[in-house]
Amino acid sequence: MSARRLQHGMTLIEVAVAIAVLSVMSGLLFQIIGGTIKGRDTTLQELATPKVENAVLGQIFKDFRYLWYGGLVGDAGFVGKDGTRAGKDADQVHFITARPSRIASIEEGSTTQRQGQRPSPLTEVGYAFKVNEDDGDGLWLEMWRREDSFVDADPTAGGVYSIVYDRIRRFSLRYYPPAEEREQVDSPALDEWDSRIRNGLPYAIILEMQMDVPNPTQEFSEERQAHRVTRIILLRGAYNVRWTTDDDSQPGR
Repeated sequence: MSARRLQHGMTLIEVAVAIAVLSVMSGLLFQIIGGTIKGRDTTLQELATPKVENAVLGQIFKDFRYLWYGGLVGDAGFVGKDGTRAGKDADQVHFITARPSRIASIEEGSTTQRQGQRPSPLTEVGYAFKVNEDDGDGLWLEMWRREDSFVDADPTAGGVYSIVYDRIRRFSLRYYPPAEEREQVDSPALDEWDSRIRNGLPYAIILEMQMDVPNPTQEFSEERQAHRVTRIILLRGAYNVRWTTDDDSQPGR
């Protein structure tokens, strides 16, 4: 009887049991693989977020670290503008830094060199925003850094723009005057600052930013929680940076 059963193969019940066992094992295997991939993506996301944050903030902080002020006509040199793009906070800031220029200097005698301007040990920098045109949902702004190696009396214009990051949801700067000036303003924090009007620099800046970090397994949406960043920037202007030119004159004069 046993030999005859073997010759006829497995019964329908045995086949059904085998399929059921394979289905259970396959399901468990897919769960294990899915959990492993999700864990990997979560780890990569946790590593990527501070990496991107540090890269963006590192660029900004290095420029502020070597902030230069003094010597320009009318106390020019630092301008912070309150702004919006597509209904989102997109504040601008322009100033002068003693940090070496990241762009190549224009050769002497070049026709592209602007009249009356000279290369300097200082650099005009600025941060501004535009709408990310590749984002169909309208969530993101692009952060752009402006740099001009020719410092003049208007440090808010000219130069070359390069993109810093393209997934910014919000960027806000608030300016705090020195202690001796706080009693003269209605609010301890100001939305704008112009050194030509206030005849000096703010004591501190509060930077608030919301950003997204790419994750190939997740779709970005308005409801998804953006990464929030808040930093305090204490300004210590490099007033003693020497302006070195052939005639030892000051910029903007």
